[in-house]
Amino acid sequence: MTTPADTEQDTLILDSLGRFLDREVKPHVHALEHDDIYPADIVEGMKALGLFGATIGADYGGLGLSATTYAKIVERVSSVWMSLAGIFNSHLIMAAAVERFGTPQQKENFLPRFATGELRGGLALTEPDCGTDLQAIRTIARRQGNQSYVINGTKTWISNGIYGQIFALLVKTDLTAEPRHRGMSLFLAEKGPGFTVSKKLEKLGYKGLDSAELIFSDYEVPADRLIDG
Repeated sequence: MTTPADTEQDTLILDSLGRFLDREVKPHVHALEHDDIYPADIVEGMKALGLFGATIGADYGGLGLSATTYAKIVERVSSVWMSLAGIFNSHLIMAAAVERFGTPQQKENFLPRFATGELRGGLALTEPDCGTDLQAIRTIARRQGNQSYVINGTKTWISNGIYGQIFALLVKTDLTAEPRHRGMSLFLAEKGPGFTVSKKLEKLGYKGLDSAELIFSDYEVPADRLIDG
């Protein structure tokens, strides 16, 4: 049930957001969109507003906003420049996967840094030969001892791929599983050795938000980064 305090908080957040959009975004949208420039200064402002922690629980430093309030935020931002919504929305879907299904250690280690925007990223799902049918992915993670997995494959059209630092990476861990989706797993993959941004992908619209191809070549990820809590 919505309380008067909740309504007041929503109003304050949306008013602050509106002032930010009027002052920091609207004057620059045309140039940034036209030239496909990543809005680094605006991202810093979004961090200060708490947008990267909008739906993350308050226990982890987020705003803990309801789905209704968050929808209003996305609507308000998108009405000015849709690309900005993509920058924090992809990030928050990754955060939701950790908050709902991650281990206690993953939640402690990552959610506070997701909430501040210190660590930003998104989802690495689609591949050159796989779009909406995610069961067809070919990126493979093979167990290496008890401590890690080694991942090989390519992801494409990944939002925040260039400027993000960490991604919820979908891989195959069991090639024989039936149905196929039972052999799929999600890892928290930070950029490092074996994780390469191959290229920026050009788009007709939705610019400013970077879309990239990511290559994983013998990329080693600790076993405790498997989201399976």
